[in-house]
Amino acid sequence: MTQPATVRTIPRAARPRGARPAACGCFDDPHFLAAVREMEALGLHVSAAPHPDSVPFDVLGGRAHLRWFLIPPQPRSVRITSLALIQPQRRAARLFKRTLRGAVGFGLPLPWRDATAQVSGVSRAARAFGIDASQAAFLTGTAGPHRKLTVQWMDDRGGIKAYAKVARTPAVQALLANEAAVLEQLRAIDLRAAVLPRVLSRELRNGAMVLVTDTVRTARHACCTRLHAAHLTFLDELAAATASSPRLPNGDELLRHLRVQVAGLATWLSAAWRQRFDRALEGLAFAPDLVAPRGLAHGDFTPVNTFRYRDRVFVFDWEYAGYAYPADYDLIHFLFAVRRTRRGDPADDCLTVESILTRELGRPPAAA
Repeated sequence: MTQPATVRTIPRAARPRGARPAACGCFDDPHFLAAVREMEALGLHVSAAPHPDSVPFDVLGGRAHLRWFLIPPQPRSVRITSLALIQPQRRAARLFKRTLRGAVGFGLPLPWRDATAQVSGVSRAARAFGIDASQAAFLTGTAGPHRKLTVQWMDDRGGIKAYAKVARTPAVQALLANEAAVLEQLRAIDLRAAVLPRVLSRELRNGAMVLVTDTVRTARHACCTRLHAAHLTFLDELAAATASSPRLPNGDELLRHLRVQVAGLATWLSAAWRQRFDRALEGLAFAPDLVAPRGLAHGDFTPVNTFRYRDRVFVFDWEYAGYAYPADYDLIHFLFAVRRTRRGDPADDCLTVESILTRELGRPPAAA
């Protein structure tokens, strides 16, 4: 659980060199500017006006301009692969992405563009991290307390070479450090049911934490839109492989942890929601084993953080991984994420997920 974001206005003096307000307001948006500062920490030069050796990147606004994508203009194969940063789940959004791919494939301008940002220094920045890449696309991250920059490094043929996450805020730097540590731990375990990113580099550079990982993703790999048997096999193996960890809390410890979190949220919760949490925690106090963790949890196990790779799944974005999650947290989180793509009623979603847990996945009704 996270607290609501405090939006900090970045002063005009902190804008990147040459920046002028664009029609869409991206260079006036504090979260976009924060991402620009993270790009500059990599050694890139970003501005609204052209500068020596700059390349005009298309700026695409996503989620009502809560996030931004920076797409390079050429070559065409790189432009197509850059769209891999856009991973829609809803049917209409997937069809729209297909239209974007078609437009790029025919050499047409993107039908969805808000502005242009001038960027230089991509090849030099890649070499500084030992990445054999000459191209890059950027995702500024969704506005909020855990926003971070994501870089997709590519070669001139559009092959994805690596990903980098860049953060200047201490809270997000701690998450990236956690992800690196968890990936190293899981690399030693050698899971069979999933393919995981390999940490290539983690370092502080110009005030920003940079985590670089490899990938098997190509332009053809799309996020999962439903729960597959491969997901269940992976979750079972992950739990079994980490069940003996000394960091694993029991049910009573987990409930104490949850009570602390709920107490911290009290200021932002309505009276009705406080009562719901209190009733749930009181009921669980009589059966703490129902929610006792069984092993390490991914923490953000959703369709957009997985894709099918041969007969396994590729699982990434391990920032929130830890042991203080209730049993089946990842599974339930995934099922609700799938339900949200259908814009259903929340109460109906709860009943549907409960039914899936008991009727299809064999969970005891009380635990479900």
